[in-house]
Amino acid sequence: MMVAGPQQPETQTSCHQRRRAHELTEIGRVDAVTLNADSLLWRWAGDLRIAFEGGTAGLLQTMHPAIGYALIEHSNFFEDPVDRVFRSLPGILGTVYDGPDAATTGTQVRDYHRDIKGHMPDGTRYHALNPETYWWAHATFQRMVDRVARYWDSYRLTDAQWEQLYDEGCEWYRRYGVSDSVVPADRRAFDAEFDRYCRDVLEPNPASDYLIDVINRVAIPDMSTSPHLPAHPRLRPLADRLLPTWPVRAALAVPMRLVIFGGLPAGVRDRFGIAWSAADETAYRSVRSAIRVAWHLVPASLKWHDAARRG
Repeated sequence: MMVAGPQQPETQTSCHQRRRAHELTEIGRVDAVTLNADSLLWRWAGDLRIAFEGGTAGLLQTMHPAIGYALIEHSNFFEDPVDRVFRSLPGILGTVYDGPDAATTGTQVRDYHRDIKGHMPDGTRYHALNPETYWWAHATFQRMVDRVARYWDSYRLTDAQWEQLYDEGCEWYRRYGVSDSVVPADRRAFDAEFDRYCRDVLEPNPASDYLIDVINRVAIPDMSTSPHLPAHPRLRPLADRLLPTWPVRAALAVPMRLVIFGGLPAGVRDRFGIAWSAADETAYRSVRSAIRVAWHLVPASLKWHDAARRG
């Protein structure tokens, strides 16, 4: 986990201040951080290097028992474990990039989850809109963006900018219209709460066990079957030809395993019995370094998810 920087200067609205304002005013009347082309969140949330962190975010979500059992009971997770992420991404990123319609997009994303509820095997009730559960899903995306900025990009943020990026993530969450009572007050508190979830809340369940097994297979699933595969329109025909073939899927299995398992906190890998060697760590860091150095060679038109390009 990254080390938290100092709190944002008083001239900038902190997440804690927004939480307090939310307690005193009606929902929707809280002064919000502006998300636009000048914001840090816009710079990285739709950067296609999220592909190197998105699998980790999806796995961390599945490791939450309520989310894991919701996937089992309310989705086609076992038939297509990756389609859920691809299908969800346009709405999640639209909540950042849709400008004046972003809050509407966020409300639509929230409402998709209204009927996702049930009971876990021990009798504990779950609901996707439980604030602690919904926040954890968002926290994995906040961490995804943070890690793209820290590990996959050569730009270096100041302590104040790290705090700003977190505040903008709080605004991202606010647009879903879900209770923000559980949102950590600042980046330091976010890091501590994220660590607590990893240590005390996440636990093996059939969904996480299955996904870990899929990641460890000798070939990745055929992702071209998803109509929501986040490939640039110019690259989609090539993906449709290559991704179904076994040699390509087998060639992608090792790097996919590296980036998904490599992005997990070490303690999570240990608790879930995920093998990770010194050689794996060296290879993972090498992949990050290579992408970081070579990214400037990628044409600008190919660097962004469609939702970000529209924004």
